[in-house]
Amino acid sequence: MSKKEFEGFRFQAHRGDSAYFPENTLVSYRAAIDEGYHVIEMDNKFTKDGVCICLHDGSYNRTCRYADGTPLADKTPADALTLAEAKELDAGLFKGEEFRGTKIPTLAEALGFIKEHGTLTVKLDNVFQSFSQKNFETFLSVIREADMEPRIGFTCKTFPYLRLLAELFPEAEMHYDGSLTPSVLDWIEANVKDRATIWIPYENRLTAWCKERKADAEFCADLHRRGKVGIWVISETDELRTAVREYGADIIETNGTLKPGALELI
Repeated sequence: MSKKEFEGFRFQAHRGDSAYFPENTLVSYRAAIDEGYHVIEMDNKFTKDGVCICLHDGSYNRTCRYADGTPLADKTPADALTLAEAKELDAGLFKGEEFRGTKIPTLAEALGFIKEHGTLTVKLDNVFQSFSQKNFETFLSVIREADMEPRIGFTCKTFPYLRLLAELFPEAEMHYDGSLTPSVLDWIEANVKDRATIWIPYENRLTAWCKERKADAEFCADLHRRGKVGIWVISETDELRTAVREYGADIIETNGTLKPGALELI
């Protein structure tokens, strides 16, 4: 595939380069920047004292350890600890001793770091739809204060959030991974087509849990009339080849096992 053929095509790093680095940390984001990814997808939760942090799970147990390497004995929800207490945990050891000392970043820290060190887009996962109204307003305030709206993308699972955020952030990318009803698709095409990406899953083991319709050439061709098409989660070169050459994907999400240079192999 020539450079001209894939001009504009984008690779999204799932939680940063989460295949080889501690997910949702500055370490994984730095790796994604260095490796040439175009988009970093991140997840957010709130601490007990109302600070937005980068964390995928509802608890710290899977990805965090005490400073001495001991696993957390009891299930510890994100909002069970203050930011200071969360910062005492080690968010790198679960991935390897070489990452000892890695800390959970706040959303503000992550946005500032990415703004300073790269030019890529930050795509925020749709978990913000579960935030309380107070936390949701805090979340939006952090994004505004980062002053990087053209490099922000919101992933929405439902139409009300899609419409709200499109109005609040007229320069931000809008990503939709909810139910693809005709009315929603018509609205996307009429209102945000130039900055919208419609996400659909690739049929593989990583998406087996998802009950939504999987990507195929006919489906993707129809969606291209409405906006860009994103396909998740891809980890193999043959999947990338199919997504790009057969489905015409504009962006794919990978956990880091596929690097942007893989386009030259297809």
